[in-house]
Amino acid sequence: MQTNDMLKVNYMAGKRKLRIVFSVVLSDAGEATRALEIANGIKDYCPDNYELNIIFLSNGSKFEQKVVYNGFKIHKCLPVLPGVGFRQDLKPTKTNLIGDMKLAGELLRGEVHAFIELKPDVVIHGFYPIASLARRMVNNPILGICYLPIPLQENIFASTLMKDIPDVIKPLTYLPLRLRRKIIKLIPKSLKMRAPIFKQSNIIKALDEFKWNKEPINNLFDMLRADLTIINDFKEFYKDDILPDNYKIVGPLYAPASNNIEIDKNILNIFNRENERLKIFCTLGSSGEKQCLFEVMKALNQGIGKNWSAVILAPEAVCPIDEAKAYAGSNPNIYLTDSFVPAPLVNSLADIVISHGGQGTIQTAIASGTPVVGFAMQPEQQINLDNIVIRGAGIRIPINRWSSHNIQSSVNRIIRKPSYRENMRTLKNILNSINGRKNSAFAIWDYMLKKLPK
Repeated sequence: MQTNDMLKVNYMAGKRKLRIVFSVVLSDAGEATRALEIANGIKDYCPDNYELNIIFLSNGSKFEQKVVYNGFKIHKCLPVLPGVGFRQDLKPTKTNLIGDMKLAGELLRGEVHAFIELKPDVVIHGFYPIASLARRMVNNPILGICYLPIPLQENIFASTLMKDIPDVIKPLTYLPLRLRRKIIKLIPKSLKMRAPIFKQSNIIKALDEFKWNKEPINNLFDMLRADLTIINDFKEFYKDDILPDNYKIVGPLYAPASNNIEIDKNILNIFNRENERLKIFCTLGSSGEKQCLFEVMKALNQGIGKNWSAVILAPEAVCPIDEAKAYAGSNPNIYLTDSFVPAPLVNSLADIVISHGGQGTIQTAIASGTPVVGFAMQPEQQINLDNIVIRGAGIRIPINRWSSHNIQSSVNRIIRKPSYRENMRTLKNILNSINGRKNSAFAIWDYMLKKLPK
């Protein structure tokens, strides 16, 4: 009679082994969080006849421990980067995600080498052109699945994706919102597609070194092209758009609060419900800017802002905590931290969230029904914010107009109008009816089972 161990060995021997490599900007909090949610979903809904091996590539990241804690492997990839944050690692400019052509080439080389060594069946990547290009550069191109926060597809972007004038067109951002929305509709599609951010010249120049001879790479859309692209956002935001068949909107995806996490007592003291002070949670993610953070603190230290209480998350990637505390002064109604904050729980204690428009931050605010005042560092964040602005659940301030005065004015407007909270609760109800992790996993498994060799 076979022992349990022998039965287990025989059972495992009959399983199809599947190696999936995740290649993301692991130093970016939003990208890392979404990747882990998707990886856990794939693991949770794995068919019984498959044995999974999920590996995360890393050039260096403070989130590596979190990946390992979730039960996944880390494969170190060249070049080695500080891993503090997206801006510190890739040094982006206004028109290039990777600010140096040499660095772009090193990243491509390291990625190709990792794929050759690991021989994955599938590569899953986020908003990371390097991964998408490298999987096509190996001798036998690897099946590629991309996850994005918005449907960044040529036809959609050229027509309906942008709801407001991009912040880079600075003079037009001073016009009234209604007029800006009319103007964006009148801009020709061809002109929208010529936006400098889509050229990514550093990556294209780096490709010359590798003698790229496959399909032409002319812009960011070509770079991110995948066999399947899933969109982690609300279908309601894009109900009038027609996407290609290999694009699937699967619903919001953010990290829910863990049941065993306790909130910092300092946060509970600031957000004490016994006082009637307005409670603000400020979180600018790892892609915010120091000056934007300082404007928030200025708004809290003068005029009506002195009557508000605030918890401010100041990650190292945005501003060293000592410098942030020095700027904030000795205001007892402000608590600054660079430690981990259980965002879903803290959001639910706040009256208003101040954010840079990252998708995870926005979706977490929606999950708690908390209105948002925000600015955007790049087009995706602007689209995230504008989607809730259109639904009356928040206010976006163009980044060149992000000032303590405008922050105070926007917060006051939300306080005076209960409709902002009511509209955010409507979005919350929609979110509660969607399982983004499950939908993501099902879409990926459905595609893999159809496309992988039997």
